[in-house]
Order: sequence, then structure tokens, then C-alpha cells
Amino acid sequence: MIKAKLIEGLLSGKYQNVLHPEVALRPIDIKGNIFNQEPVIHYLNEHPRLLQGFKPIDDYSHGIVIGMTSENNIVKIAFKNNLIVKIVFEEKNPSIRRIKLTLEYDGTNYAGFQRQSTLDTVQLRLETALLEMTARQIVIYGASRTDAGVHAYGQVVHFDTELSIPDDKWVIALNNLLPKDIRIKTAETVSQLFHSRFDVVSKEYRYVLNLGEFSPFTRFYEWTVPYTFDIEILKQEIKKIEGTFDFTSFCKGDKESKVRTIYSTSVTQENEKIILTFIGNGFLHNMIRILVMALINIASKRIDADILTILEAKNRNLTKQLAPSCGLYLVKVNY
Repeated sequence: MIKAKLIEGLLSGKYQNVLHPEVALRPIDIKGNIFNQEPVIHYLNEHPRLLQGFKPIDDYSHGIVIGMTSENNIVKIAFKNNLIVKIVFEEKNPSIRRIKLTLEYDGTNYAGFQRQSTLDTVQLRLETALLEMTARQIVIYGASRTDAGVHAYGQVVHFDTELSIPDDKWVIALNNLLPKDIRIKTAETVSQLFHSRFDVVSKEYRYVLNLGEFSPFTRFYEWTVPYTFDIEILKQEIKKIEGTFDFTSFCKGDKESKVRTIYSTSVTQENEKIILTFIGNGFLHNMIRILVMALINIASKRIDADILTILEAKNRNLTKQLAPSCGLYLVKVNY
């Protein structure tokens, strides 16, 4: 089998033959992932005992292979295009359970998802509820760092605990402690190798535009666009961002790699509401809000450009405006 041959090559040190050019490795000794073939090979060469004694504990029938090493570490290996695309190492700890939560929230009253020193955030509220429930300081890790005012139907987080609380009891107890604008939908015990952020395959976001009259009752959940635009131009332009591009023109910050892949987009209309949907392997800071604003500016002919020209320019000065955060929703995270 192909997977068995690739693992054989990995264990024998034939890294260049079996590793995908964009392979990611999550080590035990440092935080985060190592990306791309050359740095990963360097790390593996510097740590020759990491894979010593590796034995798969499944039958190669799934998209990933999980195994154990002679040092009792868990290893997860994932594949893409007949090459190894991800290697994850984790120290096995029988006393620890990893819990995955899926939650939804109204982001109106929060300064985003991620914990901040002096501001109210979704992460702060969830960790406070966990502290009250367990009398332990528990750190959660989220799939997406949604901005202030952004909403979620399907945010995913994980945390570790030594407590043997049944999965359904986490949902009941946390929902009794959380404010009414944050709700836990599901809880499940997952492998210690699972990571809510680093294991993401794709995310789906939705942006809601209102073409009708401004409403004080829905103002926090949609953007009432203050000028007319051509929906057909919007549909044509949004399709042009499907594929793999450098999104330098559509992000805030200096993240090292600004290349992302957009798998699909769509524009649907429901009466006076227009729903823009974006599905991709990842999104940069403010990326969707900048894209939405640029698309509206093009479709309303407020700027004389198309989306590909702006993409190719790789110039953030061309896209200084952002669509309001209130219209943006994290719909789903896929693993």
C-alpha cells in the first residue's frame, strides 16, 4: 500500500522522497508547527530518535495513520497527493483527556474571541466558566480568532483535563454558567493528537448584506450597504478569488506567509438579504472583511479595478477600507 511505503521511507530517512513540499510537523518540544519540506527535514535530522520504534496502531484504511514510538509518544501522519503532508507528535499521558467543544456566539458584546488583557472576550468567558465549574485554571485553544463583533455558528475549541466528567455534562454545566450570548452545542472526548487550530482542513465564513431599509433590530447582524451595486458584477468578481493566491492586498499585519487557498465562493439572495460564502484552507486577519469591501466597491463602480488586479498588486494601500464586522459569521470548521 502507498501509505505503508511512505511510512517505510519516512522511518528510513528518505525524507525528500516521501514528504510533501508543504509538509507541516508539530513537535513536542516547541510550540506551533514547522512548515515546508526543508525545515521539517532539518528538524527530523536533528532529532533522530523521534520516530524510533514507530508502530502503527490502525490498519491504514483511514486518511491518517496513528502509531506509537518506543519512547511512548503518539504520532499522527496525514497524507496528500501520495505524499506525507503532516506529522504530529504528542507525549502520551493516560491521565489527561482532550475535550473538543463546538460553540456558537453572538459577538456583538465581545472584543473578539481571543483573550485580551483588559477586554471582554469569548475565550475569557469560556475559561471563566471552566474555572467556576472545575476549580481549575484551564486554557482553551480556538480554531479561529474572530474579531470584535463577529459571530459564530460553529467555532471549535479544545482543552485538556484530568477530570472524568461525561461529555454531555460539559455541555449542560457550561451552558448554565455562560452568558446567554454564548452556547456550547456539543462536547466530545478526542485524541490527544487533535488540535482545534492546527488540524483545520477548511473554514466556512458567511457575510450578510442588507439591501433594504436599515433596521435597529438587525443592525448588529448584517451590513446595510449605503449605496447601490450590481449583483451580477459581484458574482463575477467573487469567483475570481477561487484558487491559491498571495492575499497581501487583503490582510492586516505582517504574517510571514500570506498565501491562502479559497476552495469555493457563492452569492445567494434571500429577499433583501445577500449572503456571501467563502470556504478556504485559512483566512488572514481581516481578510474577508477587506475582500467584501473591495467586492462592493467594484460592483458599485466606486473604484475602477477588478479583484484580480488588486490581488496581483500585493498592495494593502489599495484596500484600506473594511466591511463592518457585524455582517460576518464563522459557519463551520472542517477537520
